[in-house]
Amino acid sequence: MKYRNVFFLLLAVVLIGCQRKQPIVILYENDVHCAVEGYARLAGLRDAEQSRTPYVAVVSCGDFAQGNTAGSLTQGEAIVRIMNAVGYDYLTIGNHEFDYTVPQMQHLSDMLTARTLCCNFSRYEDDDKDADKDDEDLFPAYAVHNYGGTKIGFIGVATPSTFRSSTPTYFVDDEGNLLYNFHQSDTYRCVQEAVDDAREDGAEIVVVLSHLGDDPEVAYSRGLIAATHGIDVVLDGHAHHVLNERLVNDRGDSVTLTSTGTKFAYIGRLTIDTENRITTELLPASECRRINQTVWDTVQAVQQELEARVNAPVGTTAFALADRDNNDNRQVRLQETNLGDLMADVARYTTGADIGVCNGGGLRAGLYNPTITYGNIVSIWPFNNTMRIVECTGQQLLDAFEVGVAALPRENGDFMQVSGLRYSVDTRIPTSVIWDENRMFAGVGSTRRITKMEVFVPTDDTRHLLPYQQQGCWQPVNPETTYTIGGQSYIIACSGASGMFAKMHLQAINGEPLNDVDAVCTYVRAMGGTINDAYRLPQGRITIK
Repeated sequence: MKYRNVFFLLLAVVLIGCQRKQPIVILYENDVHCAVEGYARLAGLRDAEQSRTPYVAVVSCGDFAQGNTAGSLTQGEAIVRIMNAVGYDYLTIGNHEFDYTVPQMQHLSDMLTARTLCCNFSRYEDDDKDADKDDEDLFPAYAVHNYGGTKIGFIGVATPSTFRSSTPTYFVDDEGNLLYNFHQSDTYRCVQEAVDDAREDGAEIVVVLSHLGDDPEVAYSRGLIAATHGIDVVLDGHAHHVLNERLVNDRGDSVTLTSTGTKFAYIGRLTIDTENRITTELLPASECRRINQTVWDTVQAVQQELEARVNAPVGTTAFALADRDNNDNRQVRLQETNLGDLMADVARYTTGADIGVCNGGGLRAGLYNPTITYGNIVSIWPFNNTMRIVECTGQQLLDAFEVGVAALPRENGDFMQVSGLRYSVDTRIPTSVIWDENRMFAGVGSTRRITKMEVFVPTDDTRHLLPYQQQGCWQPVNPETTYTIGGQSYIIACSGASGMFAKMHLQAINGEPLNDVDAVCTYVRAMGGTINDAYRLPQGRITIK
């Protein structure tokens, strides 16, 4: 009996000696979108935290590979190079990681030293699209990491809206059959199963790396919390919000929801103390003064490698071509802008179509400096599209444009900036757009918000001129007439913009289609290198009431 007591006393001493004496710190970010200077500050903060505890992790909630030239000119590889210098531990994929095709997204994941986690992205293995058991998971749903005896479960989840917010044709075969599954209808179930599995594997605390955002029409972060249990913290991305709040799950337990905004507005710090109590803070990145020199050197090397191409001058402008108003409110997704007029004219001129279009969601920046560089244009159109043409009837045209105005007066990435077309919208009329299960365009019901639509018919002797130089007349769109529409491959050929042009006839193009950034350069050169004063203000192509 005496020896037994001594044994238990020694065991207790050992267990006490093994108890974690330092906190666990998880540094997190989301939607960096190639704001690469912030990575050195994140790594500097990591270094500072490691001076007080050995248990430090760095995680990302997605949308890191796209956003400016560093991403687009290297298809995300330069960003991965920088992230590897930081030393990330875990991440999940955002919708914009798919912008360079699914194979490139997988290549980026292979390049990363961090583990990619995602519980709701899989590939169909056979023709039975309803059998989840036949899906091949592309990434692990979760990982359990032991920090000094405390096991933390990390779970990744991507927004199902990726199917339409990236390039839809990337996810289908040549016959239009789905190849990949984002589990649009059962995302919450996928997460709950991952939570249960992580708990079964010993996770004492569960942290979800989420790229869901706040759109209630698909799986979203608040809906996830309300529909599940066993999650302690949701680190969220996609919506670019700054959040740090507590919500209640389906069992009445409190769950933290937090998000750092975008482009390193903040760096998040999640702290788990020695009693497993959780706190989260949002630290302004600009106030994180410590810089990791290795990461900073990597950032500088990447920027220098791209500098010559990015800074190559293309032309000049005497005025701003704006994507936002003076209060920094984005305008290109809800009304006509002079930038939208220019880019739609680029589409019409370089394709030779009757109508030029560009979706507001594809315009990612404006032109605000007198000198226009190649990098400026890449920042506006960073997705490496080509220019394509479809043929459609007037009726198809009328139906398609109802998609772009369905959300007004709220902004919508499907909102169309136009050239060679003008239309009027009455937002008091309820939208009757019909959507399929993937939130893709399926038709129009009995009411229409577009009350008037006209197409410009140039005279034969001015048809070859730049759009603002052409003479001609406006004619009502005829439902029986065939028109051609030119624009980026994302919306014209790849079912983007909710598939509004997906059922139209794609025209064959001799040779390689023109890259969209090169199309802008071509148009600026055609203007003599200076943006014409015709674009100083919006030209009255879209009327909204």
